[in-house]
Amino acid sequence: MDITGQFIIAKFLESYIFISYLFFFFLSIQTIILWNNVDKEKKQLIVTDSFVQRNCMYASFLSVIIILFGFFEYMIHIDTYFGLFNLLVPGVLVLFSFEWYSRLKPYVSKLLPVELTDFNSLSKGN
Repeated sequence: MDITGQFIIAKFLESYIFISYLFFFFLSIQTIILWNNVDKEKKQLIVTDSFVQRNCMYASFLSVIIILFGFFEYMIHIDTYFGLFNLLVPGVLVLFSFEWYSRLKPYVSKLLPVELTDFNSLSKGN
């Protein structure tokens, strides 16, 4: 592959990572707003055993990615592994924040504005 193709792929991957982090930031803000609007007596219903297990799985997976990234950084000097780990981290963070968002949304008595929560309208045309 020539240098132009590598440059295009690198810019595409950087764009994916940047957009993933923006989406993670957006979902995290929505999750914080939803958490503040959840009724206090319903907060105990949200955190179930399966939900805690999934959150522990996300945390463990992120920890393994960070440990492997540190290992490969000092042992192997090949950029392929770094690119793989740089793609995995924002994906796992988006899944983690979406899990919290989808879990909290049904328990909120006062919902966010439709413009911030209606993801189906993005796929429709004008």
